[in-house]
Amino acid sequence: MTKKANFDPKEWHDLMYFACIGVSFKHSIRDIHSFSEMIGFIREMMSVQNFFGKAMEKYGKYELMQDVINEMINACKSRQDLLSDAIQDFGDLGPVVARANQILAERATDDEARAMRAYTYDLAFTIASAAGDGFLGTGEKISQTETEFLHELKRHLLDT
Repeated sequence: MTKKANFDPKEWHDLMYFACIGVSFKHSIRDIHSFSEMIGFIREMMSVQNFFGKAMEKYGKYELMQDVINEMINACKSRQDLLSDAIQDFGDLGPVVARANQILAERATDDEARAMRAYTYDLAFTIASAAGDGFLGTGEKISQTETEFLHELKRHLLDT
């Protein structure tokens, strides 16, 4: 079984960046200027915390995924910055996904790689659908921008 110790620090950093891509995207487009937008943001962040427990049940049979999820949980608790504000990365997901796939192909089993890709999409979808626009985040759950991002992410994830 593959675990964090099997990766060099740069590879692990790149995998964690890949795992966080959906959260980073949502973080980069969220514009908090009102109480209602703040409530939506809080709902999104709570959805990430709830996601981790469910993800551990779903993907926890892989030691690699346990390490990824635990690192993200610890980063959230310590407020460590795993998110990227580099919005230009979201215009072309190809290189980010290709790098993650390269690392996974070299270091992980096929099942672990599939689990990592599914986890990344699940997390992106969870945060995108956690709160909508509008009053207290109760409006349309997934915006057009988020839909386009999710379609682009899925397209690249399926290009393996």
